[in-house]
Amino acid sequence: MLYYIAYCLYIFFIVLQADVLLYLLRNLLPSGNFFRYFVEMLAAPALGPVQKLVKHSVLKCFKTDISPYILLIVLFYLGSLCSYIMEH
Repeated sequence: MLYYIAYCLYIFFIVLQADVLLYLLRNLLPSGNFFRYFVEMLAAPALGPVQKLVKHSVLKCFKTDISPYILLIVLFYLGSLCSYIMEH
């Protein structure tokens, strides 16, 4: 049972990583407003808390939004943790 829970979370983290990557690349892709709105709508629940944490931290001094990069690192770690649980 633990294997299936870890597998589902692993897939969830991969999909969320793909969405955050699309969020980072949304300005480079030639697409309409609907695609950008859809990607931002999917990424907003995950990026919101990270943006609040960055806003109230030392990292606020950067002019660019580094919250997607931080979120990608955290999601990669959580995906690796789920992979480790599935193997053992």
